[in-house]
Amino acid sequence: MTDPGYMEFILEKFAPLGEGTVTSRKMFGGYVLHMAGKVLGFIFDDVFLFEPGPAVDRLLPDAPRQELFPGSKLFVVIDESMGPFQLCELARACYDDFPLPKPRRKKKMESVPGNFYFTGKSK
Repeated sequence: MTDPGYMEFILEKFAPLGEGTVTSRKMFGGYVLHMAGKVLGFIFDDVFLFEPGPAVDRLLPDAPRQELFPGSKLFVVIDESMGPFQLCELARACYDDFPLPKPRRKKKMESVPGNFYFTGKSK
């Protein structure tokens, strides 16, 4: 489990980018961080894992790598001692490498007898 205080500590480092530029959302006992709608990285077990890409590999070639979960791709471990301006510059430089979010599929409405629609969920 990730301490919410640690997540806030990391989010505060992105303050120079402007309020609301980097946001967090709880996910699987940790947090996912978004920057302007794209996944920036994850915080799990009080470790900040940055989305990999060509720019981060160029800027942090010797940074340790770690799986988010067994069998996942390797994410870049960001040292918590990295300063806010350095972290913001890294995020700006890597933003174009971040993949666009996949569009969510709408739930298909199924027609059932009785003139109402069934979404697949039971009461």
